[in-house]
Amino acid sequence: MTARGGVPASGPGLLLLLLLAAGCQTGPVRVDNAVDPRVYATCQDPDGAAAWQRAQVALARGDDAAALPDLRACAERCPRLVRAHLAYQDAARRLGGDAERAMVAFYVGDATGGDANGAGAAAADANAATVRAYLRARLADTSYAQSNALQAILARDPSFAWAHLSLARVNRRQGRLLQAVDMFAAAIVNDASLHEARLERAQVLAELGREEEAAVDYRAYLRGRPDDDEAMHAFVTLLLYRLERVDEALALLDRLEQLHPGSAALRMDRAAALWRGKHPREAVEMYLGVLREQPGRARAALNIGYLYYGVLARDEASRRRFWPAARAAFRMYLTLAQPTDGHEQFERTLAVPYRLEVIGELLGPDDRETVSIDQLDWPGA
Repeated sequence: MTARGGVPASGPGLLLLLLLAAGCQTGPVRVDNAVDPRVYATCQDPDGAAAWQRAQVALARGDDAAALPDLRACAERCPRLVRAHLAYQDAARRLGGDAERAMVAFYVGDATGGDANGAGAAAADANAATVRAYLRARLADTSYAQSNALQAILARDPSFAWAHLSLARVNRRQGRLLQAVDMFAAAIVNDASLHEARLERAQVLAELGREEEAAVDYRAYLRGRPDDDEAMHAFVTLLLYRLERVDEALALLDRLEQLHPGSAALRMDRAAALWRGKHPREAVEMYLGVLREQPGRARAALNIGYLYYGVLARDEASRRRFWPAARAAFRMYLTLAQPTDGHEQFERTLAVPYRLEVIGELLGPDDRETVSIDQLDWPGA
C-alpha cells in the first residue's frame, strides 16, 4: 500500500509524514488502496447480527445488564463490527465489577498476543486484528499510552477511520484543537459514516471561533443524524448567538419544540430569536413568561434588562420610559445570578453594576427595597 505521491505505507515514519502533511495542507491526507470502511460496519454471522439487534433494543431502554450477554456474543461472532465492540466495552465499564473484568480480559488477553476467552482466532483476519488493536488502545490507562497505540495502528493502516477519530479526541482533551480538527477530518474522509467525527469537529471549530465552518459540519451531521436533538440545540445556539441567522435557527426551534413542548430553555432561545428579529416586545413577553414559571432564571431577567436599557431606550424620553423597568430587571439579575464562567462573572461584577449607575444618574436613587416580576412588565406609554 502506498500513500499518494508514492510514500510507502509502512514503517514508523509514515504517520509522522501524514501528520506533518495535515498541518500544512487544507484537508486530510488520503491513502491509496484504503480499506473499505464498510467491513467495519457489517457482520456476516447471522447469530452475531441478531445478537447485535437485540442488544441495541436493550441499550435504547438503558438496560446494560440485559444487553451485556448479547453484546458479548456479538463481540465473539463479529470481530470487525466496531460499534458493537464499543457498545460492549462501554456497557461493561458502566456495570463495573465482574462484567468489566471479563471485558478487559476478552480484549487484552495474555502476553503472547492470544486471548483469554478464545477470540484470538480472528487475528488471522488483518481487518479484525486492526479492530482488536484499536479496542485494546481504548483500554489504555493514560492518554499518552492510548495515543501511542493509535499512532501504531495508523502506521500500519492510515485509512482506519476509527483510530483517526480516537486520536482526534485525545488531542482535543489535551487542548491541541488544531490537530484535533485535522484528525477529525481524516476520520471523515476515510469513513463518511462516522457522523460523530463531523459533530465533534463542528464543536471544536466553534471553540476555535471558526463559526462558518462549524455550521457547515453541523448541517452535514444533522442530515445524517436528524433526530439528535442535543446537537440540534447546540446548532441553534451557534446560529442565534454567534452567526445571527434567525430564520435557520427558527426552523430548527420549531422541530425541537415539537419534541420538547414547553421547554423553558427553548423558549429562551425563541425569545432571543425574536430579539434578533427586531420584535423586542414579543421577546420581553416571552422572557417574562419563562421568569414567571421559573423565578430563579437569572438570564431571563438580564436579557429583559438589556432590551429595556439598550435596545428600546434611544433618547431621553424613551430612557425615562424604559429604564425604571431595566433597573428592576438588572437588580433582579444581581439577586439571582450565580456566575459559572468568566463572562457571567463580568456581567455580575462589572457590566450590570455600571449600567445601574448610568440609570441612577438619569433617574436618581432607587428607593425600592425589593423587586417583583411585575416591575419588569412592558412600561406604559
